[in-house]
Amino acid sequence: MYTDISILEFDKILHTLKRYAVTDLAKQNILLIEPTNKVEDISLWLLEVSEAKTMIERYDETPLTGVLNVKDALKRSTIGSTLHIEELLRIVSLIEAASRSNIFIKKVRQLLIPSEILNHYYDEILTHPALKKAIELCIDDKGQIYDDASSELATIRKKMHVSEKRVEEKMASLLKSEQSKLTDSIITIRNNRLVLPVKAEYKNSFKGIIHDQSSSKETVFIEPMSCVEINNLLQTLLVEEKQAIEKILAALSYEVSLCAFELEHNLMVFTSLDIIFAKAKYSISEQLEAPLITKNEIDLINARHPLIPREVVVPNTISFYQYHTIVITGPNTGGKTVALKTLGLLSIMVQSGLHIPVSTGSKTIVFNNIFADIGDEQSIEQSLSTFSSHITKIITILRIATRNSLILLDELGSGTDPKEGASLAISILDYIRNKNVFSMVTTHYPELKVYAYDLEDTVNASVEFDIESLKPTYRLQIGVPGTSNALDIASRLGLMDEIVNHARTVSMQFDNDTIILMKKLEKQSVALQKEIDETIARKEALAVERAELDKLIVSSKQKYNQRLKEIDIEKDKVLAKTQEEAYVLIRELDELKKSADFKEHELARIKHEVKNLGAMSEQFIKLNQKRIMIGDVVNVVPYQKSGIVMKKRGPNEYVVQMGVLTGNFSEKDLEFIEKKQESKSISSGRITLESSAKVELDLRGKRFDEAMELLDKYVDDCLMNHLEFAYIIHGYGTGALRKGVLDYLKKNKTVKSFRPGGASEGGSGVTVMYLR
Repeated sequence: MYTDISILEFDKILHTLKRYAVTDLAKQNILLIEPTNKVEDISLWLLEVSEAKTMIERYDETPLTGVLNVKDALKRSTIGSTLHIEELLRIVSLIEAASRSNIFIKKVRQLLIPSEILNHYYDEILTHPALKKAIELCIDDKGQIYDDASSELATIRKKMHVSEKRVEEKMASLLKSEQSKLTDSIITIRNNRLVLPVKAEYKNSFKGIIHDQSSSKETVFIEPMSCVEINNLLQTLLVEEKQAIEKILAALSYEVSLCAFELEHNLMVFTSLDIIFAKAKYSISEQLEAPLITKNEIDLINARHPLIPREVVVPNTISFYQYHTIVITGPNTGGKTVALKTLGLLSIMVQSGLHIPVSTGSKTIVFNNIFADIGDEQSIEQSLSTFSSHITKIITILRIATRNSLILLDELGSGTDPKEGASLAISILDYIRNKNVFSMVTTHYPELKVYAYDLEDTVNASVEFDIESLKPTYRLQIGVPGTSNALDIASRLGLMDEIVNHARTVSMQFDNDTIILMKKLEKQSVALQKEIDETIARKEALAVERAELDKLIVSSKQKYNQRLKEIDIEKDKVLAKTQEEAYVLIRELDELKKSADFKEHELARIKHEVKNLGAMSEQFIKLNQKRIMIGDVVNVVPYQKSGIVMKKRGPNEYVVQMGVLTGNFSEKDLEFIEKKQESKSISSGRITLESSAKVELDLRGKRFDEAMELLDKYVDDCLMNHLEFAYIIHGYGTGALRKGVLDYLKKNKTVKSFRPGGASEGGSGVTVMYLR
């Protein structure tokens, strides 16, 4: 794919993007990014950035601290080289980064943040805890080798410690006995040997080896003869220590070599993630959006040039609709060249996997090539192009341009005789149109306005100019040809009216019927565009007002519902005493069951009514008006409880499962929460509906009294819901809980029969009860 990256200043975008990267490798690779014309790759890149953007906005960016460039170290380990301590610590840092990434993606998934596109990156990251442990057992975080890193090193350092202590003792003794001969009472080191600072006049009488002297020559540094043998031993031990450390580092390097390929792959994954998240951070910072990739639609809504500050740049909508060529006419310094560069640069950004500064809903296509011939006299970085250089560049473009390329030409045909220049421009445009490419050109020639009007695949455009302020507004107007406004500008600047009016008369003599019609259409187009802009402004204002009103309505409903909840709490306090008295009565009734001929369903009904004493009679307000579907998770508004829509009973009536309770509710009492998620089995004494035909109570892990109370309440619930059978899970254990369950079922008159569970039902750890 060919792109004029430097002319369209894409390199500046990459240098800006580089600042958002964390790792050195990503910063290097960002500067090497190039656009592609492969639709699948571009679509995937944009989705990756969008997903990373969502992760940052809803949680955080992927952790990349500690990801260091260890490629050379890994490569050296594979050929048998011994790695330095610093290199091994950098590898530990890379391993720790892998662990942090695993924690990050687990948290993302727990928060239900979309990660389907980026999941494979994190799944490819491998942790190496064994290698990390091996290195950390030998090297501390300051880069020092532990004494016990090997038995050999431990023995050597123990000997060194003993020798150093002996030398220090002898030196300390000499400091006292020879104090008059010393310039200072200190022990120092010269040539890696312990020495004493001796006055120069005593150098011959002080027994030892001279290693150095001070710059003033008044002090000589002497190693006492009594310490020479011990120092020699220390020097030998130092060599042995170095050799032992080399063996340790060599062994660790070998361990690294075994994981080198995986570690290098981790590094590549981190680099890719860093680039993706850099693009996402850039998108958030600059308020960018991902356009929709289409086959033949280009509609960049409120497109901004990304290198112009947001507070200065004027957004423009660049739409080709059914056209393939846009001809922009009008005066200099009006923004024509900026429009060209905006289209070209945004196209390169998209095809490099970057979001672009446009509004949501923008569309574009993937160009096979992106050409630009822009002689921008407004840029101090480029010199003025001559006619010859322009034509040379255009010749190259026309020769290599293919179908679905984008061609951007600034001041087409300029720099020569106007008549010949206009003719050449028209001829070039005809050639471009026949190649079935997209193009945007700027020109001063009025002949090109007429040319564009006569073609169905070509449209005029201009950059708006404010006559009152004599300044361009930089607003691109598709369908409206530009004018030089020279006579109006001259009049506003004070040129005499008779001259201006005479110029208008002369100008009209040059106008043919087509130009007169064009001017009439221009005025109508401007007026129509003004009405469109006003309508859009009113629509946007109404949308803002509607949004504010919706917020106010929701806020009011939320306050109303909150107040109902507060009332409910107050009622609970008042009814607590009454409810307790009712439970006392229930316990008395339970005692009567043993002798009295009492209807069990009636007792269950009384219990149910007591449990629901003080149920709220006020009506909660439904906030979400989304239509209810079977399988939806909903809020049952009157009860403020969530449930699942099981089936539809009538036009506006649904069966809703709330735990083990099932009820029929009108659609007006159901509020959509979310689509049903796959349910997970819940234990610890809670009733779990596994399917419409299986209900079970899990009593495992419960105290005996607590289990009996749960069982009693559960039987009541089964009666209320007309269940015919249920599973009681009591487990094996000591058998006490199973015996208690069987005794209860034998005494309960509502239980028709019961049996141990079958082989596929849990065996004797489950009892199946059948209700009357």
